[in-house]
Amino acid sequence: MSAFLPVSHLAKGGACIDCRRRKVKCGGELPSCKRCVRGGYGLDCQYASERGKTGVQLLEASVVKLEARLAELQGSINQRQPVLEIHVPGRGGLCQIGIDPSFRLVPPETTARDVVSLPYEWWEQSNRMPLEVAGLLMDYFAPYAFQFGFFMHGPRLCQLMFQRSSYTSPNLINVIYLWGIHLSGDQRLLAHEPLFLKRAVQFDLSGQQSQHVVHNIQAEILLVAYFLRLGKPSSAMHRLNSAVSLCISYGLHQQASNRPIAALHLPPPRDSIERGERIDAFWSTFLFYKTLSVQERAFSGISATMDESIDTPFPEEMSTYECGSVPSNPYGVRTFNKFIDAPGADLSHGILALVVKSAALFERARYYGMKWQSVFHPDEQKFEEALLLFIKLVPPLSQFMGPYTKYTWITVVTLLQVAVIHFHGSRKYNDSEQKCLVAAQTAANLIASFTRLKTLQHIHPIMAPLWYTEGWFQRTSSSVFEHGGSRDGNI
Repeated sequence: MSAFLPVSHLAKGGACIDCRRRKVKCGGELPSCKRCVRGGYGLDCQYASERGKTGVQLLEASVVKLEARLAELQGSINQRQPVLEIHVPGRGGLCQIGIDPSFRLVPPETTARDVVSLPYEWWEQSNRMPLEVAGLLMDYFAPYAFQFGFFMHGPRLCQLMFQRSSYTSPNLINVIYLWGIHLSGDQRLLAHEPLFLKRAVQFDLSGQQSQHVVHNIQAEILLVAYFLRLGKPSSAMHRLNSAVSLCISYGLHQQASNRPIAALHLPPPRDSIERGERIDAFWSTFLFYKTLSVQERAFSGISATMDESIDTPFPEEMSTYECGSVPSNPYGVRTFNKFIDAPGADLSHGILALVVKSAALFERARYYGMKWQSVFHPDEQKFEEALLLFIKLVPPLSQFMGPYTKYTWITVVTLLQVAVIHFHGSRKYNDSEQKCLVAAQTAANLIASFTRLKTLQHIHPIMAPLWYTEGWFQRTSSSVFEHGGSRDGNI
């Protein structure tokens, strides 16, 4: 019995398209006429009329159903592993931060969920890390991200990262995985830290897209912190050099300029959050640059050049960016120079800006300390007065809101006290030794108080080299390390 349905009388125009084109008799069978089937192209037989569905149409309908079923299955997987269950890195500030309530801003004291089981050979899937492992590593990293130089918008990064968006730099993802393993304390994860370190340092900038620039700077800054934590300053300086080069190449130090001189250009930011991330990317790099370059003296050549041309406004809190407000500098005022000339003029910016300004004063104090003369130069005297005024104007810890800011406050106070030590440490004036002693004792007592209360966990990596500034601080703070401290910046 034939599988085709014969047509007793074919109406005019009822022949299939191919038979009509070839001007041959068509039986009009459905879904394909006999002539097309005998010719070997039955699936291509189509009719211009709507009498019935052709073979191609039937296949297309089947494909649509399969695609709908696939989307349904993928949706069920996403429901079982929701992105919003991932801890989100972020930072606090002098005011309450308005983060999307769908996400959880994790305080540093929060412990990540326990590892019960891990997928088979999960470490081999670097490009397609199982979501449950990726989420676990983010949970370990998120509570301490800010202390290690994280400056991006946490909820947006998590959305991009866990939705497998091409907008997220694979370099940044690898570094976050590395940090998660490093902070986990789980031997099953730590056994693979060397492998993930190898992946993290194999930066691929050959196909860098514009949307990856800020992500790659973030990855470099996190690697700077990682190597400082491991006691490898040379490796940290190498990563910092890369971050500084990216900032200068893309003109992030001159974001207010009408005609930036950058060799490369970024497209206009999509919104205030993205613009805020670009501002924070530069100043986060600046922070490490100012505190570490004085140790290695590696950036003396570009220091003056960059400092003189900075017009990027100081960073604000992430909540400010979320509300659509971004600092501006319409007249192109040289931000760094203006601050150095009058450090106490404006302390209204956020906590990142407060650390950045303290780092700038720290570097300048060390410069003056190395160039001291037998007689106080007017510029030196003016700077010391400004430094002491800035120290008095720093808000007390009680005014800082949010779970992360006590770490910032410790970093700020330590930077400023060490700046005093640098400024007076090599001078032969009568009161210089006393000023150094008071500054060292103040910083040491601060650290000791937090150590005794056991409220200090992972601190900013730049603290370790600060604690061993000159002989003054070494002698005064030695007792701190004997009662719970360590020499790798980790308490």
